[in-house]
Amino acid sequence: MSDTTIVLSSFLEIDPATAALDRLRGLGILDSDITVMSSLPHSAEILGRPHVKSRLSVISLVCAVLGVGAGLFFTVITPYLYIIRVGGQAIVPVPPTAILLYEFIMLSLIVGTFGGFLVLNRSPSEEAPYYDPELNDGRISLLVHTPADKEADVLAALEELGAHVIQEPERRRL
Repeated sequence: MSDTTIVLSSFLEIDPATAALDRLRGLGILDSDITVMSSLPHSAEILGRPHVKSRLSVISLVCAVLGVGAGLFFTVITPYLYIIRVGGQAIVPVPPTAILLYEFIMLSLIVGTFGGFLVLNRSPSEEAPYYDPELNDGRISLLVHTPADKEADVLAALEELGAHVIQEPERRRL
């Protein structure tokens, strides 16, 4: 693997930042090597970036199915394993069973989704993330992991497109 350099550039407006993203893609920098940092929530479509597909919905669905299984085990199977007849009532009454089944589904869904979110976002992180103090002023920053041989082209492109500040990023605990 070749040596990579990390460049942090800060833009005052969103239009030069999207133009810089297009130019960096033209230089052969992959979207996975570019991180857009902003204090405002800009969608991927505004920035011209591909939509990121997440596996969180699949994790949530699997956890809900596991909740159905656990709920059915505790509310339906367990009473038939230890049958206690009470006054001619059904062994598995429907209304309380439905409520408990719903609770099992929701419990496993919430816990599984939260755990999946933490795993997918690699939280908690061992190292401090890259940080740009100018984000507090509403600026948009691009963090670019570039091969060392393309660093001069990347710096020239960022300067040409009006990057306000170009610097080496610092890591800071948030």
